[in-house]
Amino acid sequence: MVPDPPSISRRQFLGGLTAATIGGTVAVGATAPTALPDVLTDESTKHYPTPPEVTTHWRPTVTEAHAREAVTLLEETVSDGRRLWQQLDTDETFHAAGGWLDDARQALQNGRYHEALFDARYGMQFAAEALGIAQAKLGRLDFEALAERGSNLLDRTQQFLMNLRPYPVSDPARDLAWYYRIEKELLLGRHNISLDRIEELQTDRSNQDSGDSPASRPREVGSILAGLFQGQIHVLTAERYRDRLEEIIDGSTTAYAAHLERIASQFQTAIEDFPGRDEAVSNHIDDDDSDVTPYEFAHERLVRWCFDTQYLVAEDNADLRAYATIELSKGLAQRRAHDFAVQHLVVDQSDQGFDSGQTLAEKRRARSVYQSVVGSSPPPLLTIQVTRAVEDLQVAKVGFAGSYQQPIWRERLNAYLYALVGRAKLKQYPAIYDTVVDRWITPACLSSH
Repeated sequence: MVPDPPSISRRQFLGGLTAATIGGTVAVGATAPTALPDVLTDESTKHYPTPPEVTTHWRPTVTEAHAREAVTLLEETVSDGRRLWQQLDTDETFHAAGGWLDDARQALQNGRYHEALFDARYGMQFAAEALGIAQAKLGRLDFEALAERGSNLLDRTQQFLMNLRPYPVSDPARDLAWYYRIEKELLLGRHNISLDRIEELQTDRSNQDSGDSPASRPREVGSILAGLFQGQIHVLTAERYRDRLEEIIDGSTTAYAAHLERIASQFQTAIEDFPGRDEAVSNHIDDDDSDVTPYEFAHERLVRWCFDTQYLVAEDNADLRAYATIELSKGLAQRRAHDFAVQHLVVDQSDQGFDSGQTLAEKRRARSVYQSVVGSSPPPLLTIQVTRAVEDLQVAKVGFAGSYQQPIWRERLNAYLYALVGRAKLKQYPAIYDTVVDRWITPACLSSH
């Protein structure tokens, strides 16, 4: 068994991974190896049932009209780019949307509207970039008009966000998921049409007379234009999702704005009780280090995966209240998962290898937790929260990383750790989910643990 670590404060992280537990948690020693040879249990991890994609349970509706709008915008962008490209004196080939327009059209024709929307949005980065390159090389860019278009689109996102207030809800488990996805599209739209991009276009325009013409760097201009056009599709998607939500909200509603603001603050406070990411991952292990032991490898992976930055919400996006709250709920669940995973880790300090029978056993435990927490018909909000945990379970297979250049025990242990951390995250969500949907409870999950 692993010896108990010394008592430390929660804001301290042990200097060595040989005692890599936080707040006095204790790792459980390894159990006896399984009777089956590793070659059999390795293969079994690849065939053991894993959870389906969370989108099979729920994802926002994409209507035919919604998908067609995006595909039409891509068609127009490709057409404009091709027309200008033909006027260029160049041997470069016009690649249009890189085949994504054909894929989008086919998906639209076959009624696969989510796929058509994705293909149109993805293809836009190539089509709009080609258009921008052609405009820059031909000296056809109207920088003031583009800057105005970008500014107007940002204003449109801000006004749209204000209109979401006060987050009227008739079914919290469903409607909050919709608000999250709406605001995520707005976030992506902002990212693609940032003020920095607009200011760059304006600076380019003012520098034309000094000889620093944007036409001398057309690919940079093309990238800016691609971001602007992709941002337009994200904002369009947010608007169509909002339209659909308004259609399905029925009966009396309750305003959730104040509740979301309150619990976002509580989630943030609870997260701050843990070490910061930089502090937690300070003992990063180089994958090429041949001297790393299984015990060190296991603790380093758990820290890195549970203290990631996925949940972080930049201050300038804090007004995306539903998105920020749910991302913070994920961050708290992940940090709580670290304590659980360390407590249930079956790796001893003296271990020199790892039995993949342990991986298979952990996959069984994780599957049981998945069935009890998520089940066959989870509420939409929960599907969003557990996405990362489900992905962990899906990749918990020996050999998934495809690198047998490193010791085989790393492949086996890596798969085990994915199953363990997925189970650990799932166990945190029932209480955290209840906190988000229930406006009246004082959540025990936010108290010191």
